[in-house]
Amino acid sequence: MTSRFVQEGPERPSPLRATLRRLIRRDRRFYELFNRHAQLCAEGLTALAQLLVDVRDPNGRVREIEAIEKRADGVVAETLTLLRRSWLPPYPRSAIHALINRLDDILDLAEDVAQSLHLYHVTATTAEAARLADLAVQSADSLRRAVAGLESGDDMRTVLALCEEVDGLEAQADHVYRSAMSKLFREEPDTRQLVKLKAIYELLEELTDKCKHAAAEVQALALR
Repeated sequence: MTSRFVQEGPERPSPLRATLRRLIRRDRRFYELFNRHAQLCAEGLTALAQLLVDVRDPNGRVREIEAIEKRADGVVAETLTLLRRSWLPPYPRSAIHALINRLDDILDLAEDVAQSLHLYHVTATTAEAARLADLAVQSADSLRRAVAGLESGDDMRTVLALCEEVDGLEAQADHVYRSAMSKLFREEPDTRQLVKLKAIYELLEELTDKCKHAAAEVQALALR
């Protein structure tokens, strides 16, 4: 998919602007909420990758992912409540709303993947599915670290580099997805299994898209 990041390198944030932002006392409670949600995203995708190791789910990973998604919904609700009450949020209200919702999209989709594995009665997955899940886990971890870097406001270059990492991981997932689909249609003789795996591949590839979309929101904040 076409990258949303500028290939020649994003504009660097102004040192003066960063200094002014630190001097003006803004509501820093938002950073804690961003960090909590990003951490939950990393935990949710890790649990999903573990589920794909054994889709019989002996360790209750589906329930774990559902519980993580519920906790993340709580963080979203807290963020929106704070947004209504805060006098001086650290970023424009529309940007805060966009970021927290982009983060929530990740866990909504992770829950969808986990439930689909159960509803479609998928009894075995593939190395390609595991690879897509692993790339999603890496994306969520880079995203988590990028979100954490917003709070200090000192080294936005690191934040921007982490956003670029997420973009690169999404490109890798695209390649794995195309190869997996090609192999599936060439080699899978069971039509029902083909339909199931096609749906799971599509959902897993979309996870890295969701991480990329959230990283684009982080990048926009880092460049302010």
